[in-house]
Amino acid sequence: MIALVAGFLLFHGLEKFVLIHHGHEGDYATHRHPRVGVLSALALVGHSFMDGVAIGLAFKVSPAVGIPVAIAVIAHDFCDGVNTVSLMLVHRNTTLRSVAMLALDALAPVLGMVSTLLFQVPPSVLILYLGFFAGFLLYIGASDILPEAHSQAGPSAAISLIGITCLGAAFMFVAARAAG
Repeated sequence: MIALVAGFLLFHGLEKFVLIHHGHEGDYATHRHPRVGVLSALALVGHSFMDGVAIGLAFKVSPAVGIPVAIAVIAHDFCDGVNTVSLMLVHRNTTLRSVAMLALDALAPVLGMVSTLLFQVPPSVLILYLGFFAGFLLYIGASDILPEAHSQAGPSAAISLIGITCLGAAFMFVAARAAG
């Protein structure tokens, strides 16, 4: 639990002081992010590498942990790819350069996963890492996903959101059960 809270708080602090955050800050205060483009895309590549490390380490715990983590991370990485290309193009990088960065971003989780074959992690450290990673995911949900979900108005949006949330929870339940 301490690792989860530490992950949440660390990423909250990093986001506020260092990283680029694409949320609703414009609604609250004016701001600008002068360091973008290639460096932002490279940050997403590093993030995708660590996603791969999380998958590899989750499988070291068990397939029951690894499969749901892999499904969630792979689904999430599709969005990272879109963000990578968007960041490159919005900052006037060429299409060729943007596609090259996309390829690097797609390869990064595979390399991260493979890298976990090169070292052993004691179970006590592994649990801390996975708790820390869970804290990061919780932070993303709390800072980006929930505010976006709550920005939709009306009963049909609420029903759709609740339905999709239930489907996602059911899918993860079935995936965890199928993994053993």
